Amino acid sequence: MVKKLLTLTFGLMLSMASMAQYGASNPTVPQSDILFWTGSGNNRAVVAITWPTDDGDNIGVAWGVQWNGSNLLMRDIMDTIAAYDSRLVITWNSTHSYINDLSYVDAVRGLNLTGIYDDTYEMSWWFYHWKDTQADTNKFSGGVMADFVVNTDFVDWICMDPDDYSSAPADTMIMADDPNAGPMPEEATIAANDILYWVGEGSNQAVLAVNWADTALAWGYRYEGSKTVSDMLNDIAAADPRFSIQLGDWGLDDILFVTATGDTLRKQTYSYWESKNNGTYDMGMGQTLTNGDFEKWGEPAAGTVVDSTYYDGWGWSYTYVYTMEISPVSAPAPISINTIAEESISVYPNPSAGSIVVKSTGSDNAAILYDMRGSVVATYAIENAETRIDLGNIPNGIYLIRLGTHSTKLVVRH
Repeated sequence: MVKKLLTLTFGLMLSMASMAQYGASNPTVPQSDILFWTGSGNNRAVVAITWPTDDGDNIGVAWGVQWNGSNLLMRDIMDTIAAYDSRLVITWNSTHSYINDLSYVDAVRGLNLTGIYDDTYEMSWWFYHWKDTQADTNKFSGGVMADFVVNTDFVDWICMDPDDYSSAPADTMIMADDPNAGPMPEEATIAANDILYWVGEGSNQAVLAVNWADTALAWGYRYEGSKTVSDMLNDIAAADPRFSIQLGDWGLDDILFVTATGDTLRKQTYSYWESKNNGTYDMGMGQTLTNGDFEKWGEPAAGTVVDSTYYDGWGWSYTYVYTMEISPVSAPAPISINTIAEESISVYPNPSAGSIVVKSTGSDNAAILYDMRGSVVATYAIENAETRIDLGNIPNGIYLIRLGTHSTKLVVRH
């Protein structure tokens, strides 16, 4: 009886001293990392639940909870998650006043998580930390029937070992995804038959795609023997004067492509590059190529986060899918849109959502719009010093607009 009363005290009411003694707690999960928000409303809190596993690798899962109105009872916070996510099963006691067990089954991720079962009392022992993230302080816990969760709170449930009341934080914290969200966004690819410019010779071939923040371009690469991604990047850079790479202390620092004189695609400030081979994260520049490979280098600013995971001692890791349409580059030519000087032509607004005003001091009477392949997209009559041009039928993308010998880059973004 003493043990049962003591353990129920943990489940219903955990003081600050108890939290310090029994201790385990997870780092606060940022709201920005949450993939699946349950409920609806303007108030938001995060709930994480950590389960022990047989191999000793404790796994946590985190959800977001939304609601309107006043602060929400802790019991209702937990019921809201379970109502939206059937993978989480909450076993309440008969009076709905404390939790006997929490379990989570995710067949897609291969997870079957449950608390440490106490055969004597036929339940598992759970406690929670409760943090006010705005004040950066822990709150006194009064139990699920007494605690009210406030907007921006972080609630951290952890299972306790019934033999010694020990507990441990998550070694891995994953973000619950929406089980009803439908298929995951698809990684954009481009077929080898659509490639316009091939570098190298040989019976083997691979496609290189580079996804900058607002542009995705592709090259073809032919080779014999054993080649790495580093070989492919260097060979393309040697053949295409528009393309270059920059190396840093940790490997590839940047990928650059000259779209026009004075205008070069490069990664965003503080960004980085990650690489995939046939849709799976690879070894980067050291990856060995196989005939038919599709190698993509992406800047996360252009990607969509589909998963985020916290690893103890390492930090957060994010999985991106790059859905942007990929355009094949044309072969470089001695005279092309890239050799036109940028002078005395003004275009605004730029980026444009529908129309632009072309302002020129010259006497040319036609403006020519080129795409990234150097193909003419449209020609517009220039009748005044300032001429408005309708771009409503022009697809989103990066273009070059030329007036006589003068040009400038134009971004169309409807």
